[in-house]
Amino acid sequence: MKGSLTLGYIKGIRIAIHWSFFILLAWIAGSKAMDDGALSDILLEVAFVCLIFLCVLLHELGHALTAAKYGVRTRDITLLPIGGVANLEKMPEKPLQEFFVAIAGPMVNVVIFLLLFPFILYSNGWPDDLMGIDLSPDSFLLQVASVNVMLVVFNLIPAFPMDGGRVLRSLLAMRMGRVKATRIAALTGQFFAVGFVIIGFFANPMLILIGVFVFLGAQGEWRAVVQDDAFQDVRVDRLMSARFKVLSPTVTVREAADALLQDYATDFLVMEDGLVSGVITRDEIIKAFTDATSDQPIRNFMRIEIPQLTSLDTLSHAWSVMRSSNLPLLPVMDNGKLAGILTSENLAEYFALQWAGQKVK
Repeated sequence: MKGSLTLGYIKGIRIAIHWSFFILLAWIAGSKAMDDGALSDILLEVAFVCLIFLCVLLHELGHALTAAKYGVRTRDITLLPIGGVANLEKMPEKPLQEFFVAIAGPMVNVVIFLLLFPFILYSNGWPDDLMGIDLSPDSFLLQVASVNVMLVVFNLIPAFPMDGGRVLRSLLAMRMGRVKATRIAALTGQFFAVGFVIIGFFANPMLILIGVFVFLGAQGEWRAVVQDDAFQDVRVDRLMSARFKVLSPTVTVREAADALLQDYATDFLVMEDGLVSGVITRDEIIKAFTDATSDQPIRNFMRIEIPQLTSLDTLSHAWSVMRSSNLPLLPVMDNGKLAGILTSENLAEYFALQWAGQKVK
């Protein structure tokens, strides 16, 4: 995530903290200072917030390390003022595995509470009115324990894609298809998201931000699942195009720009002696089109490391290759010969039709 500072690595997972977190600490310290708080009180508040975010980090590590048991890698964990985000490559598709990954975070907070609870009972006991107790050295562990309880309760609200929403989706997916389960969980999540926003206007403005995050996240997760399902069993030969513009590597940038203006294509396959030499995109042509380079051959600007597809590959595989290579088109080869091309536009149009069909169901 942009604007984040790397704190270190745990089990190969990058642990980062967003710069806005330091604004939160400064705001807390400043507010306490304006209330004529002593330095010890300010340090206690800052220490409390840091310890809570340590609990949030452990929560996210619970997700990440459980996901790792199912072969799912976590790229990084970023701490934000609104909580933590574990950037998993994907969620396990098996419902039971997703259930364990989703529930692992809240269970970490349960364990933290259970570890602190004996010390609280030994010191002052659990109070009848927790809300009336201010933060102090004597109530420090009590406050940490109570926040962990709140983290469990809040995260288990069935607001997809929060933990509770993922638990709901996994339970539904055990009885119905993943797409339908995701749609129900997403709609449930958006219902709660609207509630967060409404409550946020009257109580805590932070809930407005969380509500927007949940609403958009639910929509994005549903789209991603529909796309995965739409691309899963469809072969490349269904969408590939046999009509496409080919350029020679000796063509100049100026000639390629003319082709860009005259042809329907915006990205071009480059071939020489019947073999694929590379790909040159619209952006690369425009970038190279200056007085100094417009007469140079496009071989100086084209992409030469081009992965290839076969007509029997699935669209899921094609989309994965296209994303990893950051190319808008890929050649489709059968028996060593060029059979056609597949473009990101082909995939986008196909998905748009599938998405429209899902929305009217």
